[in-house]
Amino acid sequence: MMNLQNKYNKWRKVGEEASEGTDIPFTWDCGEASAREDFTDYADLEETISFEDMLALENNYAE
Repeated sequence: MMNLQNKYNKWRKVGEEASEGTDIPFTWDCGEASAREDFTDYADLEETISFEDMLALENNYAE
């Protein structure tokens, strides 16, 4: 799970930086299916990450 945490941290940081000063929103809210799908694609996972697994990543996020 640590490797996945590192990917999550990078995904979130890159997404937040890319959306700064733009009208393009970035969401990391695991309650949003689009956020789970986006992270799944970024992390190259075989199946869409579950709400529970992504919530754990959110809770352990370190800027």
